[in-house]
Amino acid sequence: MAKVNGLNVRLYVEGYDLSGDANAISAMGYTNELLDVTTLDVSAQKRLVGIVDSEVTVDAWFDNAASKQHAVWTSNSGKLPTADQDVLIPMGAAVADPCVGLVAKQGTYTTANAPGSAITATAVYSANGSAVEFGEMMTAHDDTHASAGSGTVVDSGAASTNGGAGYLQVLSVASGSVTVNLQESTSSGGSYSNFMTFSTVAAAAAPTSERVTMSGNVARYLKVTTTGTFSNAVIAVGFARL
Repeated sequence: MAKVNGLNVRLYVEGYDLSGDANAISAMGYTNELLDVTTLDVSAQKRLVGIVDSEVTVDAWFDNAASKQHAVWTSNSGKLPTADQDVLIPMGAAVADPCVGLVAKQGTYTTANAPGSAITATAVYSANGSAVEFGEMMTAHDDTHASAGSGTVVDSGAASTNGGAGYLQVLSVASGSVTVNLQESTSSGGSYSNFMTFSTVAAAAAPTSERVTMSGNVARYLKVTTTGTFSNAVIAVGFARL
């Protein structure tokens, strides 16, 4: 893998693209709780791995326009949302670039300003039930499917056996209803079949998001497909092998 810069990163939360407001993302990872189990018969500390935790900190410019940073971070009638938040962060602009996915609670929202300076805002997302998942983007940031079709094939390099987690962000659907699927194949030009299907999304339900998990084998080659009768579905999809 090549080194990458922080240019052209995206931030999707609950189907909203907050990339135009965010200016920094930090603490994007996970930690293992280490339990001290040192005994009398050793000369160094011994530890067991305990609970895994994750968080993502986002710094942004305060933006109170509709569907922007302030509205999303105070979506609970002007307060922090209490429901789980689906977060997807592509770390590149192309299909197959790395991404980070997280189902989290938003625990913090703060703003700051000073004379002569733009107002800033910060939110912290903390994991709820599962840690940050590093995976691959199945779309190039967000892709627009004008009608039912297939995306670019992703070569993951090898098959895997421990299942995976898929992250879907539906930014908009112009009309109709779209169903997003992930398909797999043992060869790039071979026959593809569904191994993960997200909930159908009608135009009126967007923006929205979902995380879906599955167990078992996942083939080497993957791609996104869309089905249904719809127009101009704007979607971002990431998949993490577990």
